[in-house]
Amino acid sequence: MAQKKKKEPEIKEEYTFIAPDFNEREFLEKDLSGTKAVLFSAVFAILFGVVAYLTTGIGWALGLMLIIVGAFTLRYLFKVLPINISTVENKTWIGNGVMFFFLALGIWIILLNPPFGDAIDPQLNDLQIWAGDSQLTNFNSVPLNTSVTFNITAMDNGNLNSVQFKLLGDTPQTWNMTIGEDGRWEHTTIFSQAATYNFMITATDDAGNFETLQRSILVV
Repeated sequence: MAQKKKKEPEIKEEYTFIAPDFNEREFLEKDLSGTKAVLFSAVFAILFGVVAYLTTGIGWALGLMLIIVGAFTLRYLFKVLPINISTVENKTWIGNGVMFFFLALGIWIILLNPPFGDAIDPQLNDLQIWAGDSQLTNFNSVPLNTSVTFNITAMDNGNLNSVQFKLLGDTPQTWNMTIGEDGRWEHTTIFSQAATYNFMITATDDAGNFETLQRSILVV
């Protein structure tokens, strides 16, 4: 009877972990360059936000274009600084560009509003005309010798200085509108002659910004 061969025990290969070379100085320099890129990107964003605010009087589109151009050319702006950016990765620049855009835009918006400034015109909305207690849907059928109230919503990002009602024509007349209990501005008058009347409502804020609304009515 044949004898079974003895199974020789498997020899396990020993695994030796070899740590990769790590240049701590290179790692720290790369990390420091990335941090500097973020910080100076924020500084550039603040500067561009201020410049955009200063150009608001020319046109808001110019300020927005400056911010967009700054975001796309951010990498090249660093050439004027004594900073080594060769180790900063492309994905970091993309993130910095996005941060730059929104931070500059935020600075611009903050400067446009009180208490820093006010370059935004007031808004006039929802003009209503009432004849006595009845709201008129047709401005071409305003009744004669009846108390007619012009009612409008005026808003501003700061403080409104005045809201005025002006009848246009050969002898224009102007009245200050008063604010009612509902928070809307109103002026009441009586038309004693049947005719077409052109009028204008002007809202002015404390910074001198203004908005006008011009309409006409037919008194019959």
